[in-house]
Amino acid sequence: MIGAERVTTCIAPRRSLQARIVRGSIVLLSGSGLTTATNLAYNIAVARFLGPQGYGHATVVYTLLTLLSAVTLTFQIVSTKVIAQQSSPNAKSTVYRPLHRAAWACGIVVALGLLLFRRSIAHYLNLPDALLIALLAIGAAFYVPLGSRRGYIQGTYGFRGLAANLVLEGAGRLGGAVALVSLGWGVRGVIVANVAAIAVAYFAIAPRLEHSDLNALRLDHVIPEMGQALAFFAGQVLINNCDIILVKHFFPAYAAGLYAAVAMIGRVIFAFSNAVVNTTFPLVAGTREEERKDLSVIATSLLLVLA
Repeated sequence: MIGAERVTTCIAPRRSLQARIVRGSIVLLSGSGLTTATNLAYNIAVARFLGPQGYGHATVVYTLLTLLSAVTLTFQIVSTKVIAQQSSPNAKSTVYRPLHRAAWACGIVVALGLLLFRRSIAHYLNLPDALLIALLAIGAAFYVPLGSRRGYIQGTYGFRGLAANLVLEGAGRLGGAVALVSLGWGVRGVIVANVAAIAVAYFAIAPRLEHSDLNALRLDHVIPEMGQALAFFAGQVLINNCDIILVKHFFPAYAAGLYAAVAMIGRVIFAFSNAVVNTTFPLVAGTREEERKDLSVIATSLLLVLA
């Protein structure tokens, strides 16, 4: 009887964890579906309004932001793990604050780097105006700390809030781009819309933190993990996006715009698969070691990605 009770006790948490992964994945998949549909509408609208040449300019500038997302995602995943491992709201707030401050510091450094080298970057990418890179710098300053805020929401299992924030960013990008291009702002209007959407998403997801008298997290404890995450995401975003940069440099603007439109389709599968990963990671990070060794948990995630 005692052995049967132990088996039942072990199986119940595993089933519960699997159910939470499935529920969370469905929420984020729904959000990713809406975001992907919105991004598809955004790309179609921008391509129709600007033509291949203007679309190529707008896409390569946004691709630079996507490359910088390696830093954003590093702060998001590290924040997610550290926060998910805390047992109380007080402790979660304590570890979040220094990570968020560090994210802002990195965002400002990235923005200053873009401003400093804006002319060289614009020349390499055959852009008509270095102001496009300057506008991107403003978006980058908000984009990095946005990762830490999303990491907090993700680490507290707020998958609905995270999905809503992704949809909000996509909707803001679409609505702003259509409005500004209609007003005659052209490529600049598209970039301004992207920057505004990031800023709105940042302020919309501000977490409610608890007052804490605990010792703040020492960042040197998480620096090794941040280095590993940065190496992983840097490789990931380079593999997925470096083709746009190279095509924009080596090919005429018209051909580069056509390539960017076709390449957009290949990113849809990645977006859906990433929703499952974003659900599984905080749930697994916050469980006991014996539960993490259960292969059925990994199998559940793999089946969702396959589907």
